[in-house]
Amino acid sequence: MTPSTDAFGARTLWRYQELLDEGLSRQRIQRLVACGELCRLRKNCYVPDAYWAALTPLERLAFRAEAHHHSLVGLVTTQHVYSHETAAALHGLSLWKPGPEVHVTQPTRTSNASHGADVRNHSANLNEDDVVVLRGLPSTSLHRTMLDCARTLPFDQALIIADQCLARGVPRTASLEGLELLGPVTGIARAREVVMAADPLSESPGETLTRSRLLRFRLPPARSQVDVDTRHGLYRLDFGWPELLVGLEFDGRVKYFGTATDEVLYQERRREKALTEQGWTIVRIEWSELFREAELEARIRRALDAALRRAAA
Repeated sequence: MTPSTDAFGARTLWRYQELLDEGLSRQRIQRLVACGELCRLRKNCYVPDAYWAALTPLERLAFRAEAHHHSLVGLVTTQHVYSHETAAALHGLSLWKPGPEVHVTQPTRTSNASHGADVRNHSANLNEDDVVVLRGLPSTSLHRTMLDCARTLPFDQALIIADQCLARGVPRTASLEGLELLGPVTGIARAREVVMAADPLSESPGETLTRSRLLRFRLPPARSQVDVDTRHGLYRLDFGWPELLVGLEFDGRVKYFGTATDEVLYQERRREKALTEQGWTIVRIEWSELFREAELEARIRRALDAALRRAAA
């Protein structure tokens, strides 16, 4: 019986031979791919296009690992564990600017061709505690995933992952000890910097990137998640300098949740008025401003300098 679109919808992954076994000819498979009903995700692995199109970018990263695993069923391959950004996606962590490759770690380094052009191979001897099963796939533990990403990713991308790992209970001290056990491997110095800078109080990638900018600007240290009691109740600022009554808010609603409603805008104005009445200066930044660093630094410094002048008056 030839699979229909409905049948594809009930099953997400197909190897090429499985499609042939279901009665599809090579020509029929090519037509399904050409007309957009079937997506060739990687060599020897196909997925219904409707299913693939409905996945979020993060879900697609995790699904690529499942596709890689499915495409290798029945083949003789070197034992591998999904790791780095792929493991981070399987753990359900938010990532920023991830690459499309599937990352695997195995005891000995092999060429990418042994797994496919879409696979990034890493070599390491993993301990039993370093490996967990996620979605049926052998993957690096949350702790090991954080260390691997801290060593190999740019600082900002690694910090976003490290913040989430600490928030989920990965201890900072144990992470630093784990880095020492890795020995003189590439990226170890940057990894220590990432672990030391990580903050479990960060609530979004945008907040993490904001804090990264504050560190780079070498401003007076800000506190994360500052509670302020006002006449309208308790409000929490993303960052604050309580001694100067200066708060910093990352406003990522439009990027992540669409246009703010009238009710949301009203509550924001009400909240900010209550804070201002108590002498607070609130600096609001949006996603795009994180990448205009000179302008952002100048805005924050102006607010802090003005607060210092008021305090000295």
